[in-house]
This record gives sequence, structure tokens and C-alpha cells, in this order.
Amino acid sequence: MYGCLGDNCIRHLPTTVQRNILNTYALDFAKHAAREDVPRLGIIWDSVPTYLARENKKFIFSALAKGARSRDYESALQWLADANLIHRSYAVEHVQLPMAGAADRNAFKVFLLDVGLLAAQARIPVEAVVRGDDLFSTYRGAFVENYVAQQLSALPGEEGGRLYYWRSQSRKAEVDFLVTLNGMVLPLEAKAGVNPKSKSLGVYRERFNPKLSLRTTLLNLKQQDRIVNIPLYAIGVMPRIAKLTGLL
Repeated sequence: MYGCLGDNCIRHLPTTVQRNILNTYALDFAKHAAREDVPRLGIIWDSVPTYLARENKKFIFSALAKGARSRDYESALQWLADANLIHRSYAVEHVQLPMAGAADRNAFKVFLLDVGLLAAQARIPVEAVVRGDDLFSTYRGAFVENYVAQQLSALPGEEGGRLYYWRSQSRKAEVDFLVTLNGMVLPLEAKAGVNPKSKSLGVYRERFNPKLSLRTTLLNLKQQDRIVNIPLYAIGVMPRIAKLTGLL
């Protein structure tokens, strides 16, 4: 069925299936979206890995195509969001509840619905991800952020659905996510390895003095100096961990 045999088939089967899924989504654009949006949907869809590979990961309309303007592409972008094919994370500078009131609607990141599909979209070999090749280093942080965005978007109630991140243009600092737990807004840094240091998280704590700050890494559950490390594999049950451990 997939044109391969034995170990070679096992090695390439995940990528083959993922590519088929991506192609199916692209074909659906023409079936369900407005005719004028179809070419723009394809451009946005293909551009997600490129934006995530950048240092600040901010989505910029003018980088999509020559002369591209937000008013021309916004409806296509919203179509992808409504179809749950992408997740948008909006920038916040002044933290408050509800965060929607403080969000900058012109500054946001775009994540793909699934981190496995992101790998296929970026055409990164499975072997490179597993081995942690240096060639994969550009995307390592992007993969972790996309995974965390995917998990946070699936959380129920006040904790999930909408994504936000904090930035301070004056201090040149940025925290990957802001999460709401028990009515409190907490910063969450997502790290690809086991190095927990974060200058931006320190800037955030200095300014807002949150009861707790959150970090997700490959390390186990741990609390130190009002910073709680949530293992990456457990980010989807973060509210339950907070409740069971009495952190909040």
C-alpha cells in the first residue's frame, strides 16, 4: 500500500501517512473555502514551518508574498483557525484578566494543529528528530513550542482554547505562554532540553511578581524558588497536577 517493504517501510510509514494527511487537508481547501481564499490558504499553510523556525516566530503577513497585506489574508487565516488546523497565540504586554482584553491582535504566532504534521510539513526526517542531529537544532525549539501550544489548546475550561504569550518590547523579553490556573495568570516557558535558565522569565517575575512561574522541560516535576517545572510529557494534565500537589 505504501510502496515499501520490511524495515524500510517501518522507518518511512509515519512520514508517508503524515504527508497523505497534509495533502488531504490541502485538497479540502478547494472543497470548503471561498474560491478567492484557496490560493492564500495554501500559501499560509505552507509557510507555518518557516515562521516557527525564526527566532521570534511572529507571523508577518508581508513575508507571505510580495505585496501581501493583512486584509487580503486575514479571512484565509481565520478559516484555518476555525477549522482547527492552526492555533494562534496573541502577544500580551500588560497582563490582566480576561487576557483577550490585553491581547495585541496584530501581533501573533501561528502553530500547526499537530507537531507530527509539523515535522512532515517541514520535511524533517524522523531519524533526525530521534537522534537530535545538529541540523535539526533550528527547529528543536519550534517543535517544543508547537507541542505545548497543541496541548494547551486542548485543555478544558479557563485553561485552554485560547493562547497568549507575553512580550516586553522595552526589555526585549518574551515568555512563551501565559496560562490561567485557578483565576491566576502564570507565565510558562517551554524549553527543548534540560537547561532551565531563562532571562525573559526573570524579567516577567520582576515586573509582575506572580505567585508561581511555570517551566516545561525534559526534567521531572520539581519546584524551586517559586518556579515549578512541569515535565513536557505532562503538560496536558497540568491543571490536575496543580490541584493534586496543592501548588495553587
